[in-house]
Amino acid sequence: MVNNMAKYAITCFMIVRNVLSQGYPFLEAITQALPVCDELLVSDGYSTDGTYEALLKASKVNRKIKLFREEWPNRGFHETLRIATNNLRWKCRGDYIFYIQANEIIHEDSWDYLRVLPEVWPKAITFSLPYILLYGTLKFHEQYRLRYARNLDYIEAIYDAWALGLKKTFIAREILKSIINPYHLARIIYKGIHRIYAFEGGIPKYTVPVILPKPIYRYQAVFPGDTLRKELERAKRWGKREDEDIWLRKLKELETSCRNHKELMHKAYEDGKIGMTKRGHQVPNYPPELLEVPISEHPEIMRPLLEDTEHCFYYIREEIYETMRRL
Repeated sequence: MVNNMAKYAITCFMIVRNVLSQGYPFLEAITQALPVCDELLVSDGYSTDGTYEALLKASKVNRKIKLFREEWPNRGFHETLRIATNNLRWKCRGDYIFYIQANEIIHEDSWDYLRVLPEVWPKAITFSLPYILLYGTLKFHEQYRLRYARNLDYIEAIYDAWALGLKKTFIAREILKSIINPYHLARIIYKGIHRIYAFEGGIPKYTVPVILPKPIYRYQAVFPGDTLRKELERAKRWGKREDEDIWLRKLKELETSCRNHKELMHKAYEDGKIGMTKRGHQVPNYPPELLEVPISEHPEIMRPLLEDTEHCFYYIREEIYETMRRL
């Protein structure tokens, strides 16, 4: 049961572009966010694969969903995502903002707590939330992401829109204060280094790492073919013709032979680990007994997809609109 007596309005927001063909469970992500939000803003970057049409239908069945369309800038991968996200972020009108990406599913067990977080921690400005990254049911990574914050003018999406953070102008003002207060400068430098090497969490004054009843489930892929379509879309978007040819060939091979889901998902999982390692990230090595997350632990809305061994790519289930209507 969702707590509808919350004192604060929460605006959730999400940007999308051709996420249907890339296998993002975006309708499930929207559905599971609705009980937490007073309004849910979705901005479509002029999708051409049916994403917008699916969103238009969703906006008609639930009045919380407010749909926008805006052309994404062509400024390179990181900058484009950040600008597109912040263009929508500045449309948020709630007391608090909650940034959700199109493959991130809030577990129903966490709805109530997320809804009342501002009351539990009334002095907090930002909240870092626990995420579990998955390939199907295979646990890939665990992270904390700062995605939930007060709707203040110095909070925005940073880097490649990986998280919410502080505007550069706000950071510059804080550093300038240090010119007349050396202790303040020393504290900033120390905390910066400490954050990189030994962040202990604790109970800081303005930001709180939250332990939810269930983490937010972030699906790198739901079906074996989703990762290939995602890589192909990225190659097309950023003009990498050689990569486009490679992913297109792999995609055609998969479309003609998609019989062993488990084997194919394990291959996608291992490819994901290689890619993350090449980008300089640490990747956990889970022992076999901890690698698989039982389907019964996943958000209920995802279980039919995870049990489906007939499809090789994400697809829209019509019944999801009825679920949206009820929330």
